[in-house]
Amino acid sequence: MVKFKFITTFCIVFIFISCHETEYATKDQSFNNIYLRGWNSTRCPSKIVFEKYEKKSNFKNLIDSTSGFDININCLPKYDKFNNIIPTSPYNDQMILTPYVPYNGKINYDIKLVIDDSLVYKITDIKDGIDTVSARSGPGKWIIMNNIKSLVVNGKKLDNKNAPLSIEIPTKLGKVIKKK
Repeated sequence: MVKFKFITTFCIVFIFISCHETEYATKDQSFNNIYLRGWNSTRCPSKIVFEKYEKKSNFKNLIDSTSGFDININCLPKYDKFNNIIPTSPYNDQMILTPYVPYNGKINYDIKLVIDDSLVYKITDIKDGIDTVSARSGPGKWIIMNNIKSLVVNGKKLDNKNAPLSIEIPTKLGKVIKKK
């Protein structure tokens, strides 16, 4: 009898939990963030320049340029339980750059990302498309938005499957700009 009550209760709870309305939201954002994976530095960038170029113009025809990026919460000091500052290096294995103003629409341009006038990433051949992804805010919640499938960074083709709503770049692919 106890087993029957347990199974009945389980079935009723399951029915109520699984009965939810599926919700879809549409976002027109090109990407949410730029992840620089393997940053592994205590140094946080002080200047970010994001330049949009006409596609396949070999970075000759500039469309737009901005420095409006949030340089990541990882650059803020960390504190231990005694309120002592903890160096950021153990936590800064990636740098997350978030645009202050979202970029909207399909990415039909090439990108040059310059960090502190010393490191450059030339991003070309961006393959993106509209896709439906989980909103991660509960079951049955979905977002229809731009997903970046792959891209080429400084001549190296990358699969972007780990962060389809963002641009994911290994830090080591950056080219050092020589000072004149």
